[in-house]
Amino acid sequence: MAASVRVQAPAKINLHLRVYGRRPDGFHGISSLFQALTLSDTIVVRSLKKPDAVEVDGVFDCPPERTTLYKAALAFREATGIREGLHLAAEKRVPAGAGLGGGSGDAAAVLRGLDALFGTALPKEELERLGASVGSDVPFFLSCGAALVSGRGEAVESIACRGDLAFVVIFPGFPVGTAWAYALLDEERPDDSREPDPGPSVLEAAYRAGPPAWPFANSFEPYVASRRPAILAARERLLAAGAGFAAMSGSGSALFGAYEDPEAARSARARLAAEGFQAYLALPLARPPALD
Repeated sequence: MAASVRVQAPAKINLHLRVYGRRPDGFHGISSLFQALTLSDTIVVRSLKKPDAVEVDGVFDCPPERTTLYKAALAFREATGIREGLHLAAEKRVPAGAGLGGGSGDAAAVLRGLDALFGTALPKEELERLGASVGSDVPFFLSCGAALVSGRGEAVESIACRGDLAFVVIFPGFPVGTAWAYALLDEERPDDSREPDPGPSVLEAAYRAGPPAWPFANSFEPYVASRRPAILAARERLLAAGAGFAAMSGSGSALFGAYEDPEAARSARARLAAEGFQAYLALPLARPPALD
């Protein structure tokens, strides 16, 4: 057995996010287009000579026992019966509370790392089941690339990932709570029937066509940005910096600009960083990163 396994935990953006009204089960349905990015956290997993112990190191926005890393480790142990102690160390780069899927990516990385560390060779379907028990977005990160996502986030249909795009991601310096964003949406938009609702085939065709032709939207953006004006300001700066398309990701607070020229994206990131924005250059990620 390896002494430790190092896993990159990618971020994602929602190129499109249509949120439907609350369902009878209390969840909201979504129709979304996910894109995995090279922006990532680093997770290192190793065993401990302390049966049943689960230690989590890192800087988080909640206690370690409430992190998705901890929850994923417990799910793995319950499924496999492995009782050895575990140590999970996270080097965070993906901002928390940004709508970039950092917690879900971390959970997927822990599952992949523990599966490799202990040689359990769990089928992908079993890893996806364990991931879904931690969070709706986790199964996506076990495949990465681009995908049409529906249901409450658990239905993932992979599509061919474009490798010729580049993204500039801006974190405006504050998180947005997912529960708050959903409550705001329910309060401000009691009727969701007037929102544009492109079907999956339209979303995929637009993705192929390129940013200037994208009809994508984010149900949260107008309502969250009305309470957090810095979000709208950052979006306008991305467009002024040459992005072919710019929008908020997930329930916020991060924004992304899409470019079909990687060098233009690199120059835009440098310019925005010089203006004081916390800006990242990220490329599409077609598959989960290799394990070290």
